Amino acid sequence: MKVLKFFILTLGLLLSNQLLAQKESAYWYFGERAGLNFNTEPPTPLTNGQLNSREGCAAISDTNGSLLFYTDGISVWDRNHTEMPNGYALLGDKSSTQSAIIIPNPVRRGLYYIFTVDEPGKLQADAGDTIEGINYSEVDMTLNGGYGDVITGKKNIHLITYDTNDAIQREFKASEKITAVTNNDGTAIWVITQFVNKFYAFKVDANGVNSNPVISTVQQTVNPRLYPDGASKGANPTAIGYLKVSPNGKKLAIAHTSTNLGNPRTGLRKNGKVLLYNFDNASGMVSNQETLLDNEYPYGVEFSPNSKVLYITSSIFNSNDLFERGLLYQYNLESNNIANSKTIIDNSSTITGALQLALNGKIYRTSYQLNDKRTKLSVINTPNQLGTTCDYKPDYTDLNGRVTGQGLPAFIQSIFYYSFDYENTCLGDTTEFTITSEDPYTSVEWDFGDGSNTSTVENPTHQYTNPGTYTVSLQLYTNGVAYDPLIKQVTISEAPNVYSGTFPFTQCDSFDNNPNDGIATFNLNNTIPDITLNTTQFVNANFYLSATDADADVDNTDYIDPIYRNITMNQIVYAKVYGTNPECYEIVPIELQTNAATPITAPDQYGCDYENDGIAIFDISSIRSNIVSNIGQSGVIVTLHEHPQDAAIGINPIPDNYESSNTTVYIRAVDGNSCYGGGSIELITKPFPLIEDKESIACAQNFPVIISSGISTTYASQYNYLWNTGETTNIISANAPGVYQLTVTDPIVGCSQSINVTVNEVEVPVIEEIKIDDKNIEVIVNSNNGEVEYAVDNEFSNYQESNSFANLPPGEHTLYVKDTYNCTTVSQDFAIIGFPKFFTPNNDTINDSWNLSGLNPSLYNQASYVSIYNRYGKLICAFDPLKSIGWDGKYNGKLLPPDDYWYYFKLPDGKEYKGHFTLKL
Repeated sequence: MKVLKFFILTLGLLLSNQLLAQKESAYWYFGERAGLNFNTEPPTPLTNGQLNSREGCAAISDTNGSLLFYTDGISVWDRNHTEMPNGYALLGDKSSTQSAIIIPNPVRRGLYYIFTVDEPGKLQADAGDTIEGINYSEVDMTLNGGYGDVITGKKNIHLITYDTNDAIQREFKASEKITAVTNNDGTAIWVITQFVNKFYAFKVDANGVNSNPVISTVQQTVNPRLYPDGASKGANPTAIGYLKVSPNGKKLAIAHTSTNLGNPRTGLRKNGKVLLYNFDNASGMVSNQETLLDNEYPYGVEFSPNSKVLYITSSIFNSNDLFERGLLYQYNLESNNIANSKTIIDNSSTITGALQLALNGKIYRTSYQLNDKRTKLSVINTPNQLGTTCDYKPDYTDLNGRVTGQGLPAFIQSIFYYSFDYENTCLGDTTEFTITSEDPYTSVEWDFGDGSNTSTVENPTHQYTNPGTYTVSLQLYTNGVAYDPLIKQVTISEAPNVYSGTFPFTQCDSFDNNPNDGIATFNLNNTIPDITLNTTQFVNANFYLSATDADADVDNTDYIDPIYRNITMNQIVYAKVYGTNPECYEIVPIELQTNAATPITAPDQYGCDYENDGIAIFDISSIRSNIVSNIGQSGVIVTLHEHPQDAAIGINPIPDNYESSNTTVYIRAVDGNSCYGGGSIELITKPFPLIEDKESIACAQNFPVIISSGISTTYASQYNYLWNTGETTNIISANAPGVYQLTVTDPIVGCSQSINVTVNEVEVPVIEEIKIDDKNIEVIVNSNNGEVEYAVDNEFSNYQESNSFANLPPGEHTLYVKDTYNCTTVSQDFAIIGFPKFFTPNNDTINDSWNLSGLNPSLYNQASYVSIYNRYGKLICAFDPLKSIGWDGKYNGKLLPPDDYWYYFKLPDGKEYKGHFTLKL
């Protein structure tokens, strides 16, 4: 068993090199393409950056201090300063105080999360540009040729940091603040932000980002507020200012440049605060608010490396909101009255900006003057020291002509805290521990977490007797005064149980031009179940040409392709087998053997092409079973493959339901870990006739009717038929209406398809009503077969689809109705009665009397009378229209004057007619 060195340089999970180290903060990019490389002391100015940000930014390096990528919260640039292919349109903002922070996954090497913070300002809200709040995107460093890229589908994932029931909070969503620190046992990282009166702590662990934050409610409420129109570009001052957690994860400091709008008398920039809180890095809770600074315009905050001193930058404005001076404050966090420990370290004419701790233990500061671009950073050289001994140097670090902004890159604060390294974490190894603190100490005390085993040696060693995860604590003392204890989880792992001796792996030498040379292509991954004794635990294996190569590949990146073609007969390669901890591994020799393959033959296989598009679905499971049955040897496993190369190495087997055109597939047969044989088989598509459900309609007098599958007589004999009537021919007689089910089967291929043939009988239409309105009729018909046609007085022509007729002449008529299939015609008589609109009783023999027309005397066997009334309702006349010429216009022998008169007529069947007409002279 071999052990690889394993370094963890801060609070962190101890299973991989992905964990935090101070050198992850080695590269800074900020301001107007400014940068610093902290791998040197003093740091080397950089001019190759692409970032141009007024405030927020973030960068990340690997544990060796090599740049990985950096961002302004919107774009992401790789180590070559090229924008990542998907590294654009992130939802941060260059003018957000802390627009981004980069968090590594504690376990998965090369996986990072970029948390972005939008600017919650008036300009966005007024323009209808949605304020995006807090989001995160995932970066995978294995993408883009190892230069990294934002993962598609894992970009701009929104996090809720507001009350979703509050309209104002839903609009602004967040402040401009974000920070991060490792949790108490080093297994996760807390990402912390603040909004209104709550802190939100999101946990990032091996499983990724937990979107359900730990929420702490505090005393201070800072609501979103906008300057009045014309003031400070409409910014939201309550969102501005830095949030930092102490490196030891115990304290939080937050700068609110404003907690309300103030007023024109006192000024709008004279109500900011700096608040100090306790932070529980075990639970993520924030508590115990303490006011350190009030009624100023604070911006930057930062803790000393030992977490005992706090620094604040603040600007002083007068009541007219005109800048007066900038201040750098220092606070002693060990004082009984922290607020009263305030010391002014610098008082200058520069507007204050960010503070950021660096890996060299110094704190850097940005500042600027209006209309003056600054090309240097100020520095606090010994920030652990109180008063002037902190050695503050204004405008000290040159940026080689590049210009600062207000912001500096954000990092996980705990990477700047003291820690210890360890190596050799495999069972049976001697684990070595090394202190990495830059702080002075006079004595130490170790607890290795496995009982009573402790040590006071500065850099001790310890051997664990059982695998498992142990809580290791380090306590440093300076002249008897203890530091906060540092706790880490150390996992001791076993190497997997593996095959003892050289494992024989046999491949058929049958898919090349020389089946007897002992040279073949092997899929080495197929050995993993056998060489790991079919374990159910997680295992992985890489393969090498020698055991020396396997031992030398400490990062498990320089191994051979598992699809390997041997160079010599019976060549030996080496599997390096490891579990969750790649440090702990075993090496298994594998002898690559070949044998002559047994030829396997199989008849052509047919598949039904139901759509006649040249594609069929083949039952591969049935084909495999038939091949195994024909081999007649137990233990043989058969797979089919699209390509002979795949069959040779046993990859990409064809699925059971395989859709394909005419093709050749290749047989692979293995017996245990040895090759048995191979061959090929033809898959042939056979068109199936295009049949579908049918529906027909027949007249009652035409039964029985002929129905069929629809297959032409040319091909009908190639198939078998089965009707639900029991008949087995393509064509049958249907004796009655109904649904006839037919199954058509191809006797060669065995596939079949069923259809329904529905036969409907045309029913006789029923005339339910003839609605007569004056000379117009509307016909109501009940017909279960749908469409019917109508005619009046002619049974054989002039049919129409409309059921209405207009302007029919008075008299007797016959209505004819027939179905559109011409099965049946039904009829009904009706009458149109005519009532003249006027008459002229002037003895010219034209219209001299008024009478109705259209009555058929043969249809009525009793008298019906027409009554005539004047406009006053007086009965003038009554007569039988069938026995009288009608009314002559006279009353009591005297001709009445011209006027309108009214009639009433009732037929023997009860139908009534009412109306009026005019007497004219």
